[in-house]
Amino acid sequence: MARIDVVLRRACVAVTAALALSSAGCATNNLNVASYFGGGPAKPSTIVVSEFEVAPGSVSIDRALAPGYRRKLGKMTPDQLKAELSTAVNEAVSEAMVAALVDGGLPATAGSGETASSADPIVVVSGRIRKVDDKDRMKRRLSGLPPIRNNVTAEVQVTQQAAGARKELLAFVGDPDSKPGATPASATAPTTTASTGAPEKLTAGAAAEARRIGNASAVRILAFAAEQGWISKPN
Repeated sequence: MARIDVVLRRACVAVTAALALSSAGCATNNLNVASYFGGGPAKPSTIVVSEFEVAPGSVSIDRALAPGYRRKLGKMTPDQLKAELSTAVNEAVSEAMVAALVDGGLPATAGSGETASSADPIVVVSGRIRKVDDKDRMKRRLSGLPPIRNNVTAEVQVTQQAAGARKELLAFVGDPDSKPGATPASATAPTTTASTGAPEKLTAGAAAEARRIGNASAVRILAFAAEQGWISKPN
């Protein structure tokens, strides 16, 4: 009888130990899962405003490239002029966006997301400038927002890069009338496409449109950054 009691006690100890280990393992797994899904994206060491694609037909060469700059370029093929226009638009968009992001407290710079390399997490902003279409207008109407007053808009993607992996953080179609909040101070900056005082490449209207896109995108990104705790929320 005594031997039976000893065997039973040993069996109970073994079962109890197994259950304890199992519980500990489950707790560890739950902690890992909670950490993975519960934690937001880490604050980036840098936000790189990359090049935006300019969709064909969205910006007119005749109306967008400044006459003085075209004369300076001399004789060029249509494809070369399109490339110059794309570069000028990107310069204006990125300058406005970077200035607004920096004003808002984020470490932003213009550059290329493909060549950006850092041991710390970085965020890359890229996108596509295109004409406003009927879907955009319908969405605005159904949302109860004022009608779109502009002819072009931008599809913007915000992506995090860390340890060789990429993750989309935010995607939106930027429009200044679709978001709350004040206009960044950089929206009132002079109409230029380079902070070094280089001659204007775009007409006043095209430069203003490009700055609008850059500032509108920055406001959305700053709101996202505040939600993630990267910067303080505005009062």
